[in-house]
Amino acid sequence: MIEYSFCESIAAGPNARWHIRPLTQRGKKLGGGADTPALCGCQVAWDIDVEITEHHLNHSCPPCVEIAKKLVCK
Repeated sequence: MIEYSFCESIAAGPNARWHIRPLTQRGKKLGGGADTPALCGCQVAWDIDVEITEHHLNHSCPPCVEIAKKLVCK
């Protein structure tokens, strides 16, 4: 089963939306070095240590959320 993480791009600011990326066997990269792009295709830099919940999806990239919901509901 693929796991996912919230993540941010190198240009993220305090109001930037979080992205969602699939994790590899290496797991979360909280200090940088994210090794997969976000679901929307954005290149991201690090993961965020926040559990993916419905509440947090409101602060996330809409294309990432749409793709994630399709993947989970398969």
